[in-house]
Amino acid sequence: MKNRSRPDIMAIILESANGGITKTKLLTRANLTSGQLRQYLDVLIEKKLITELVADDKRHIAYKTNEKGMRYLSVYSSLKSIAVFPQE
Repeated sequence: MKNRSRPDIMAIILESANGGITKTKLLTRANLTSGQLRQYLDVLIEKKLITELVADDKRHIAYKTNEKGMRYLSVYSSLKSIAVFPQE
């Protein structure tokens, strides 16, 4: 697997969480360890790009990309299409 940049991984997480997703499913889709995912989620939550949804029982947590996160994805996609780098 090719190395992914931080912005690439953040985009994968935000795309996956677009409709709401649990941490377990995010781990699989982003192909990260639990510790790595926690670090990324902490940054995304701090920057207000993703929202943490806590169920009434406080045991079930889901993540959902919010409006600011969608703007990030839009800008990321635009930059990626402009800056096409050769494959190694």
